[in-house]
Amino acid sequence: MIDNQDLGTFALYYALVVCLIGTAISVVAGRTGSQRFVHASRFASYTGAGAIFVAGAVLMHALLTHDFSIQYVASFSDHTMPLFYLIGSFWGGQAGSLLFWTSVVAASMVSCVYIYRRSYQDFMPWVSAVCLAVLSGLLMILVFGSNPFEGFSIINDPTTGKGLNPLLQTPKMVMHPPSLLAGLATMTIPYAFAMAALITGNMSNAWVKAARKWILIPWLFLSIGNMLGGMWAYEELGWGGYWAWDPVENAAFFPWLMTSALIHSIMIQERRGMLKRWNIGLMISSFVLTIFGTYITRSGLIQSVHTFAQSEIGDYFLALLLTVLAVSLTLFLWRWKDLKSDRRLDSPASRESAFIFNNWLLVVMTLVVLFGTMWPKIKEGLFGQEVAIGPPWFNRWMVPLGILLLLLMGIGTIIPWRRMTMAAFKRQFVLPIIATAGASPVILGAYWYGRGAALGVTPTPTEASYAIITVVCCIFAITTMIADVARAMNARMSKHEENAFEALSRLFIKQRRRYGGYVVHLGIVCAFVAFAGNALKIEQDISLNPGETFEIGDYTLTYEGLTLENEPDKDIIIGKMRAERNNQHVYDLRPGKAVFHSSPNMPTSEIDIKTTPMEDLYVALVNHDSRTQAAAFKIFVAPFTWWFWLGGTILLLGTLICMWPTRENLETLRPSPGVFVRATAFGALAILCVTPLAVLTYESNTAWGSAARFERMVGQEESEEVKELTPEKTTREDKAGADAEAS
Repeated sequence: MIDNQDLGTFALYYALVVCLIGTAISVVAGRTGSQRFVHASRFASYTGAGAIFVAGAVLMHALLTHDFSIQYVASFSDHTMPLFYLIGSFWGGQAGSLLFWTSVVAASMVSCVYIYRRSYQDFMPWVSAVCLAVLSGLLMILVFGSNPFEGFSIINDPTTGKGLNPLLQTPKMVMHPPSLLAGLATMTIPYAFAMAALITGNMSNAWVKAARKWILIPWLFLSIGNMLGGMWAYEELGWGGYWAWDPVENAAFFPWLMTSALIHSIMIQERRGMLKRWNIGLMISSFVLTIFGTYITRSGLIQSVHTFAQSEIGDYFLALLLTVLAVSLTLFLWRWKDLKSDRRLDSPASRESAFIFNNWLLVVMTLVVLFGTMWPKIKEGLFGQEVAIGPPWFNRWMVPLGILLLLLMGIGTIIPWRRMTMAAFKRQFVLPIIATAGASPVILGAYWYGRGAALGVTPTPTEASYAIITVVCCIFAITTMIADVARAMNARMSKHEENAFEALSRLFIKQRRRYGGYVVHLGIVCAFVAFAGNALKIEQDISLNPGETFEIGDYTLTYEGLTLENEPDKDIIIGKMRAERNNQHVYDLRPGKAVFHSSPNMPTSEIDIKTTPMEDLYVALVNHDSRTQAAAFKIFVAPFTWWFWLGGTILLLGTLICMWPTRENLETLRPSPGVFVRATAFGALAILCVTPLAVLTYESNTAWGSAARFERMVGQEESEEVKELTPEKTTREDKAGADAEAS
């Protein structure tokens, strides 16, 4: 009988062989144009992806059935873990996350090959070749450097697993890593189209048109991943923030910034035939940065709380990075003359110029973050000096650059294409400027005298200036969007005799990219409101005995003592607090420390956050003494943090609006009746094949889960005395190391 180790390893080797052969076949198809080889390359794509999916299914089955004969399963799961976290264990470690990445690349490739099976015939063989070559590189790393199906060399396999890191056993951390990995993986498709354009010499806008929505997919997933990572850090680590410029955070930020620039600049190429070289360069940079970010987190090059410091696959990723960089730059330089733009910039005062400045700002921001991330290592290697670059350095550069970007976002919304005349300036800009000048002092004054002054914090002149300018730019950006939408609505209402709701909905239906982009911009404006609120953030560390009170801002907090709560998989020590404002009770707070039974030496924070659109009251239990009931807390009052999460949600909604398929797109996805019948038959057969496996998995998981719960119940009945937890100060550096397995 074939076990999971053999089947999974065979699937990976088979996929590697198919992808290597498929790469060669795709090259022949691209060179000759032979339909026989085109169909063969398409079949190789489907077959290689299928083998990768089989490997993924085998690993998932091994996790769900607790096959501890596999090292990966024993290292990142145990019998007591709920099904949700068992699924999350798939990408909870290095080998599993790499297999997930490879699976997403395969799924993206199959989708692209199928969708464009009747179009872009000169591109598609080369797109397949590039995707299969990238898959071959990833599979080589899996097979030779980090095989998730590697077993134990001892005779007796372990009967229990170590379990997933407690800090990763949260819903956000189950969703955060696959979102980032999907963003990095799906960047392969637009990169493949750019390489296909360089190989074929087709320097028209065809590759941009084909890859346009594929560029939005990685940007969407990276946005989701970064936002979920920030939410996890804010709610689980106890340091009171959601972004700390950690190297691994930055590694996910590089491609997001570069792709943001690309999304804007391809609009100029589509409309005006400009920036062809620039767009190819941005596409190559975006893809290279995805591999570079992965390299620095898995090679131990950067000492970060997130990195795979003990990883042995850094050399493999370095080889993949250098290969991709060499091939891409060679093709880029080869076609340099052919990439000359069709037109030149007509005027510095135009939407093209605003987009170009926007691009330069995003690229400069990328370089700043890249320099801040790598400079400590470079200086240590060149001069033997150890330096640390922390958040103050990044903020010193990124805050003014971000404010300039916000201002350009407002200008680019309403400035006309090609050239702005004085009449256009009066028509487009005067009203938003007047509205901003009138609304800004009213909004700022209302907040300060209504709430800000009561917090009792005095920001530095620099912080106050940045916050005020940010709010003014946010108001300007919103007024420009409102003015532009209002003009378009009035035009439709007068021309088509529609009401306001009909006109607005028709605008979004007919011009999804434009007005979906406005929704994305609105989300970014909301995020900047949250950034401005950091100028008034209050932080206090305090130790209290039961009955003692403490004031922060206009809140009065009373500490009432410790309580113990027992859950099936963990014990929680809770510090009960009562919050009052203006002598009125507003909140009951219950921050705590959780100790998982599987990891008793790694207590985790249970943060209590009371959130409103105006501010967050954030309390973390840092330390405690079970005998005296004394406890230490970290307390924050963080204005406008809620707007960051709202902005992220709006940004995702706007991206989905931009990506929503048109009727023409849906027609290309509609298969013929024969294909539908064959797909239905194949799907039914696949379901029948996996049904026994699913039943076995469910029964096995249920049986072991019941046994584990029974053992915990017996253990709790045998011990009525609460063991004192080791006092330990909770800091971000101590806790964020849990993301090492899921970076």
